[in-house]
Amino acid sequence: MNLNVDDIDEQIIKILNTDGRTRNTEIAKELNLSETAIRKRIKKLLDDEVIQIVAVINQEKLGYIIGGNIKIKTDIKKTDVVINALNSMEGIWYIAHLTGAYDFDVEFRARSNEELNELIQKINFTEGVLETHVSFRLKLIRNRNDWEK
Repeated sequence: MNLNVDDIDEQIIKILNTDGRTRNTEIAKELNLSETAIRKRIKKLLDDEVIQIVAVINQEKLGYIIGGNIKIKTDIKKTDVVINALNSMEGIWYIAHLTGAYDFDVEFRARSNEELNELIQKINFTEGVLETHVSFRLKLIRNRNDWEK
């Protein structure tokens, strides 16, 4: 389904993307519209699932000092088993099913080397996992989640 998002909606999205807690009155003032119009537009964007407003966690502040990526090659017949196992593992916050050399791309976070080692072992001993390739994030250079047309 292709929804119409006009220039005003785009501006609202950009403002909320910068700060999801921006008040409707502030957005209305910036865009020279009524607060009611902004409220209705945001409600429609939310109802149509064009946007969602969520809190973003600063993982380092919570003690997650190790982060990175794991590429996983699996037995294609065990895909569902692997998906269920990965979904149940603490420390994994992103899972993507891929085409190509690896079947899954997983992002992880850990508070210690021991915690990370336990996670890697759980993944490696999961039924259907054939191979893993672990990469550590040395420095986050860009984390872009803003929307551009």
